[in-house]
Amino acid sequence: MSKAPSNKHLEGGLTGVKPALREHASAEARLRESEKSVRDFGEAASDVLWIRNAETLQWEYLTPAFDAIYGMNREKALAGDNFATWIDLVLPEDREYVLAQFERIRNGERVTFEYRICRPADGEIRWLRDADFPMRDDAGKVAHIGGVGQDITPQKEAEEQQQSRFAELQHHVRNTLAVIRSIVRRTMEKSESLDEAAAHLEGRINAFARVQAAITRRHSISIDLTSIVAEGLRAAGGREGENLTIEGPPLALAPKAAEAMGLAVHELATNALKYGALSSSSRAGRIDIEWRLEEDLLRFVWTESGVHDLKPVERRGFGFEVLERTLPYELGAAVDLRIAPSGLNFTAAIPLPAVTNQ
Repeated sequence: MSKAPSNKHLEGGLTGVKPALREHASAEARLRESEKSVRDFGEAASDVLWIRNAETLQWEYLTPAFDAIYGMNREKALAGDNFATWIDLVLPEDREYVLAQFERIRNGERVTFEYRICRPADGEIRWLRDADFPMRDDAGKVAHIGGVGQDITPQKEAEEQQQSRFAELQHHVRNTLAVIRSIVRRTMEKSESLDEAAAHLEGRINAFARVQAAITRRHSISIDLTSIVAEGLRAAGGREGENLTIEGPPLALAPKAAEAMGLAVHELATNALKYGALSSSSRAGRIDIEWRLEEDLLRFVWTESGVHDLKPVERRGFGFEVLERTLPYELGAAVDLRIAPSGLNFTAAIPLPAVTNQ
């Protein structure tokens, strides 16, 4: 006759099972808590987090940040063939590249790549950066693809602006060097001695440098005509209110126009200092400068008076070349330069679009 198992043996077996059951229940609770924490993190993240089926590439999980970045409802994006819906948002020229990245992830690589989408809500083009990685099952096969998508449009726009500014700087430096080379070459060609060339060259480069300093100081890259005229005359010894008047409406010049006008004012002031209204032999000399806007023209007028028996210039150097050739060439100006016994008179009629940033 068989004997029933001893209660002591059953109790001993249960003693080992109960802790194991408690540990299993505790592990499940920790797993649920961990899953909840991950889900809470994903729900709160500003970047898009997702999980795709590695075979079908269909989304299985997608965080709410998708709505803000893609401009599309998450529930709508998850419906139906959601990979086809998503790939349609990618710009056609980027799709082949994007699909190639998914093949790399399917093959077990971690991949970070950038691409553009067109938001269906507003048609805006956005730059995205994805950091995607393979997720393997117990057998080591890539079963899912995890990913984090970040909107990097502001960074891309900042990079483009920086590249644009760098290109503008390169262009400006090349133009600056070209102007300086021209000043040096023409000054040497028009001077009769090295001393004369050195004196003229220093003044012209200083005048050009003043305009460059003004361009650097002003973020709007425009320089007021009044400051160009005043600084040019101040360097030659002109004193507004004593032997000089400057009148004209505020007018912001584009850099190229500011350079040309700065050199022109310098040449006029230098000539006045050596021979005309600002010379030591002309105590009653004065200069009246005015400009006015006439429809689509800037009319700039320089008038010297009080000079005693000013003689016509026999040799027309680089200064007159700036006034009579450079302004017409650079700005399309129509110029009139006359030397009367009472002083030099100069008028330039310049098309407004050539001197402003418009």
